[in-house]
Amino acid sequence: MKPWTFSRKVSASIALTALAVTAVVSGFVYITFKHWTDSQETRLLDAKLRQFELRVGEVEFLPSLLQPGLGKGSGAAAFLKPDFSVFAPELDKGQVLQMLDARGRVLAEAGEGEPAPGSDVYSAEKELSLPVYGLVRLQLTDSGQSRSATAEKEVGRLLLLGLLLAAGMAVLAGGIVSRSALKPIRSMIGEVRSIGTNSLSRRLHVPAAQDELQQLGETFNGFLHKLEVSFDQQRRFIADASHELKTPLAIIEGHTHMIQRWGRQSPEVLNESLAFMMDETRRMKELISQLLLLAEAEAEALAPEGGDEEACNLNSVLNELLPQTVHVNPGVQLDYDGGPGEQALPIRMPGSACYQVLRNIVENALKYTTEGGAVRIGHSRSDDGKVIVTVADTGIGISAEQLPHIFERFYRTEASRNRSQGGSGLGLAIAKAIMERYGGSIAIDSTPGQGTTVTLTFIGS
Repeated sequence: MKPWTFSRKVSASIALTALAVTAVVSGFVYITFKHWTDSQETRLLDAKLRQFELRVGEVEFLPSLLQPGLGKGSGAAAFLKPDFSVFAPELDKGQVLQMLDARGRVLAEAGEGEPAPGSDVYSAEKELSLPVYGLVRLQLTDSGQSRSATAEKEVGRLLLLGLLLAAGMAVLAGGIVSRSALKPIRSMIGEVRSIGTNSLSRRLHVPAAQDELQQLGETFNGFLHKLEVSFDQQRRFIADASHELKTPLAIIEGHTHMIQRWGRQSPEVLNESLAFMMDETRRMKELISQLLLLAEAEAEALAPEGGDEEACNLNSVLNELLPQTVHVNPGVQLDYDGGPGEQALPIRMPGSACYQVLRNIVENALKYTTEGGAVRIGHSRSDDGKVIVTVADTGIGISAEQLPHIFERFYRTEASRNRSQGGSGLGLAIAKAIMERYGGSIAIDSTPGQGTTVTLTFIGS
C-alpha cells in the first residue's frame, strides 16, 4: 500500500471538501423542494376537497347519496349506499375520496390507490352535515403516486446521481489541483537535493507570484546564504587558526633542533632557545585561551537559576580596568569622565564579560595611538535605559576598505601585521560576540590618520 504523501492528502482534502459542499447543497435543495412540494400537495388536496364538499352539499347530488343498497351506516343509512363514482374521473392516480361517519366507517369511496413502500401520504379532511347521514367527514388522500409526488422522487434521484457525479469529479479535480499546486514544491525539492556542501552558492528558483511559495523560496535562499557564510567562516577560521599555530610550532621545533645540536656545548644558545620557546609557548597558550573564550562567547546564553539576570556596575569595572591598562602605552594620555565616586551604571552583563570587552577595546585604542596622542572614555544613558560607552582615540585609524572586516576572526589591519603589536586578531571578534550574547551591540567609526571611535551599547539593568 502506497504511503499517504502530502500530495495524496491534499487531493483527498479537496475531494472530501468538494463532496461535502455538494452533499450539503444537494440536501438543502432536496429538503427545500420537498417542503415546497408537500405544501403545494396539501393545498391542492384541500382545494379539490373543498370543491367536492360543495358538490356533495348541493341538492342535485342528493339522489346519489340516497341510492338504495346495503350500506355501512346505522339507522336509515344502513339501507342506503352513497355513490361517489361521479368523482372518479376527477381524481388523479393514487388519490382516494372517502365519506366517513362519526365512527370512522367508510360510507362511500371513489378512486384507487395504496401507499407505495417508503412514500409519503398526503390527506385533507372536511366535515359537513347531510340529510339522513348527519355529521360526516369527507377525506381526500394521495398515496404518493400523484404528479407532484413523482416529481419529488425524480428530483431526489437526479440529486443523488448529481452527488455521485460530483464525487467522481471532486476526486479528479483534487488530483489535478494538488499536482498543479505542488509542482513548484517538487521542483524545489529537486533543487534542494542537488545542493551539497560544495555547491552552497546555488539558490532556489523563486516563483514570480507574490505568494507563500515565493516566501518559502526566499526564506530557504536566506538560510542557504547564512549556511554558506557559516561554512566560509569555518573554513577561514580553521585555516587561520592552523596558520597562527603553525608559526610558533615551527619556531619551537627549530629551537629544539638547535638545543639538540649546540645546546650542550653553548649555554648561550640553550638559554636563547629556551627563551624563544617559552615566548612562543606563551603565545600559543594565549591564542588557545582566546579561542576558547570566543567559543564560549558565541554559545547561547543560559538563563541563570532563579530567573535573576547577572548584572554589574559598569563604572566599577572601568575603575578596576584603567589602572591596569595605562601601562600598555605610557606615552598616550588616558582620560575617563567618571571616577570611584561616580553614580553607579548597572548593566545586564556579568562583571568578567564586561571587563573582557572593555579591556580588548581600551588596549586596542592604546596600542594603535602614537606617543603623545590621547584616548578618551565617556559614557551616557539613553532615553530607553541603555548605557552607551564611547572609546575615542587619536591614533592611526582604519581605512574604509578594512573597516567591514575588523570583526572577523584573525583579521588584522595593515598597520597591525607585526606579531609584537598586532596580537592574534581575535580581540574584536570576542568583544562583538560577548556584546551580542547579552543583547548589546558594538559599532566602530574611523578615519585614517585622525583616530577611531568605538561605541558600546549595553542593556541597562
